[in-house]
Amino acid sequence: MESEKRNGEERLGLTVIIPAYNEEKRLAETVREHHAYLWEHRDCWPKGVELLIVVNGSTDRTGEIARALDEELALVRAWETSSRLGKGGAVFQGFRLARGSVVAFCDADNSTVPAQLRLIVDAIQSGADVGIGTRWAPGSVQVIRQPLVRRIASRIFNLIVRILFGLPYTDTQCGAKAFKYSALEPLLESEVSSGWAFDVELLWRLRNSGAEIAEIPIEWRDGSGSRLRMHRDGPQMLLELLKIRLRK
Repeated sequence: MESEKRNGEERLGLTVIIPAYNEEKRLAETVREHHAYLWEHRDCWPKGVELLIVVNGSTDRTGEIARALDEELALVRAWETSSRLGKGGAVFQGFRLARGSVVAFCDADNSTVPAQLRLIVDAIQSGADVGIGTRWAPGSVQVIRQPLVRRIASRIFNLIVRILFGLPYTDTQCGAKAFKYSALEPLLESEVSSGWAFDVELLWRLRNSGAEIAEIPIEWRDGSGSRLRMHRDGPQMLLELLKIRLRK
């Protein structure tokens, strides 16, 4: 992979971003598991690797825990804001702060364990511009499945995305993706959705720019305590999709 520069300095090999909003109960366990994996495999990224926690307007002890992990663990870097950015806003802030030539993100509930995230990162190492995890393509496994209502809603959402945006992917919403920083960089200063549908906008814009996007079947487990509630958030997600489609 060609060397890239940031502020005149050579970029690291990999940044893994974990966005965190009120995750005091599970952030430490997730970060420790990912840190242990990255530390064990750090020789795979001779230019260096970092684990970036983006604390997003939390009202519990998430920020305190993130700062403690920053102090304790060699590869961890924490960034915090008191403003509520939304998941998309937090992930994009992580993109802007990332120092890696490859930038990945995963959820704080650890639904995608480190070895599975590595499969997505490997797609970038193999030449793709973007790697996205899928829970629905052949070869994927849901170790702990979503409730039936969530599975049905996910399939309906995917159908709407295909109709509105022409995206051919089986799972735009899986919370595990990886990117070449060079593919992301042109998008970082533009307006983006900050809500649950940010993945759709990101993939749509990258695909329209000519990026090669690889969909990777993974093992995935439903994380308990998801804040997404379809009866409450479903109409808002649909409205968000329509706004994205109409403003482009």
